[in-house]
Amino acid sequence: MATKAKSEQASKSVPVPAAQPSPLAGAFAKAVKLVDSGKHAEAVKALDTLMEEAQAAGDWAVKRRAQIYRLLAEAKLHPAKAVAADAVTEIQACLNRHDTDGALKLAEKAIKAHPAQANLHYLRAVAFAQAENTEASADSLKKAMELDEDLVFQWHMEPDFNSIRKSPLFAFTEGR
Repeated sequence: MATKAKSEQASKSVPVPAAQPSPLAGAFAKAVKLVDSGKHAEAVKALDTLMEEAQAAGDWAVKRRAQIYRLLAEAKLHPAKAVAADAVTEIQACLNRHDTDGALKLAEKAIKAHPAQANLHYLRAVAFAQAENTEASADSLKKAMELDEDLVFQWHMEPDFNSIRKSPLFAFTEGR
């Protein structure tokens, strides 16, 4: 008995659709470009709209970042009313852009001027965490928490610490 080999069509690979970025992420990127390019009035309008959309969508991270950039754009737009964007806002903007070096420079300068401000030490710890400098991050966080113990809650929620959070250098945060 002769058998014929059945010819099977080669299975065609189906392309996997690329993950679509959320509409809020695209709007956020456009707003940041407006701020960075000096189009502050347009940026304020775009960021106001983005904050409303983020709140409606329940995306608090995007809303918080948009608020930071809006404050920065407002400070640039109306320099007479606001002497300068405060150091915390400038540092947070650098951290959002993952400009670790810029954030560290600003944090160091601000800490020299205001060594008892816990938020500045915390932001420096975040910058070191982004750079994966575990020891320096732990030292800065320890100083921040000496000044304000409530920052432990922020530390637990901050995604920039995820890559180094399990280090034994952060043992001082346990049980708080």
